[in-house]
Amino acid sequence: MEKIILKRFVKKEQEKSYIHLPFTVPSGIERMEIKYYYEGDEASSLPTGEDKNVIDLALLDPEGCDVGTRGNSVYQVVISPSYSTEGYKTRRIDEGIWTVILGAYMVKKIGVEVTFEISLFEEEYRWLKGDTHLHTNNSDGKLTYFELAKKARKKGMDYIIITDHNNNTQGFSMPKINGLTVIRGLELTSYFGHINMFGCEKPYENTYAFNNFDEFKVINEQAKNNGAIQSLCHPLCSMCPWKMGFNDFHFDLVEIWNGPMRKDNLKAVEFWDSLLKEGKKIPMVGGSDYHRDYVVTDLIGEPTTRVYAKSQAPEDILSAIKEGRSVVTKGVNTTMLDISVDERKIGDSVKFREGQEVKVTVLDMKRGHTLYLVGKSGRFFEFSAKKRGNYKFIVPLTETGYVRAEIMYSKHGLNKLIHKIILLFMLPLEAKEKIPPFVYAITNPIYLD
Repeated sequence: MEKIILKRFVKKEQEKSYIHLPFTVPSGIERMEIKYYYEGDEASSLPTGEDKNVIDLALLDPEGCDVGTRGNSVYQVVISPSYSTEGYKTRRIDEGIWTVILGAYMVKKIGVEVTFEISLFEEEYRWLKGDTHLHTNNSDGKLTYFELAKKARKKGMDYIIITDHNNNTQGFSMPKINGLTVIRGLELTSYFGHINMFGCEKPYENTYAFNNFDEFKVINEQAKNNGAIQSLCHPLCSMCPWKMGFNDFHFDLVEIWNGPMRKDNLKAVEFWDSLLKEGKKIPMVGGSDYHRDYVVTDLIGEPTTRVYAKSQAPEDILSAIKEGRSVVTKGVNTTMLDISVDERKIGDSVKFREGQEVKVTVLDMKRGHTLYLVGKSGRFFEFSAKKRGNYKFIVPLTETGYVRAEIMYSKHGLNKLIHKIILLFMLPLEAKEKIPPFVYAITNPIYLD
């Protein structure tokens, strides 16, 4: 963090003028905070005839354009691409000469010294927690945009993607909550399957209502050209699977974990893994598909997609998702899993060589859970935790293709009973079947070329 101090003595004769105070912002800054103070900064801005100081604040970007102002109603402001103080634009912090505008509205006869403290926080790669599949009352969800965002932040999320059925976000303002990035999206929903489209206010023209594959391909191509990241939703779902095959159209991601873990998700994992075995570099994601709470449930963020991004800017989060720099975990605060090969991270490609090793880090692994490493030929490493804790492993690699990690677990006792009860309402046929081991955490691969 870099701190810049600007001081300026304002004379009485400068009253009712704007004073420009330039400062230099280097590249790679994610967040800017500005606070200012002066003698008598608690004074009312109403013209009462008193001898008092009232100093306004405004901000210009390197192009000389207004970033925002609220006069002297706030003395501390935040600017970032994910959240900015009301009255200031939510935007990237560009490199260049920025300018504080000191508005000398009222100045005492003796003048006043004004101090501005500017804190610049650098971009830094880190894991961000979020949910890629959420609904509001803009389709069939219960909560408003703001209610949903507030709930997600309270649960500890850093980002969310709003994906209402067939309704884009054009004309709607996204909620501003400090610490949370809200990303626009849409779930194209049809009688032939669902596909999420991330990062676009309006991913396609005209209507969602297509009647055949050729009409879908027009929408699909428009969304691609408009920059939307497209994710196949619950492709092997028992109730609403993808019915148009998996060839001859564009998709960037596969949603392998939709809502609470169940057999449909295991089928999706197997399908995704088959794509990897074919040599396709298609990442996976998870999303809660949250619509509302049911009695005591709180399913938002189950599962959680954790992305390794350089900032909380929407474009950096989306880039990390598209590049496969992500891990899906059961929840916001459950076991975390990470792998690296030759210092390269999840989502990277490395040249395979003899003697190569994969490093595995597991945080807060539960007793009885089992870690597997998976490659082109299937599982090749297994470890079952005899006690809860953090673990690290270094494992040799023996073939090209890819390496990924997953943690599996079995349900017992009350958890098993609750799972059966939920299935009775949602998937009654599956409720009669034996519950298999489920995924608790899963990584995208590192590709071994």
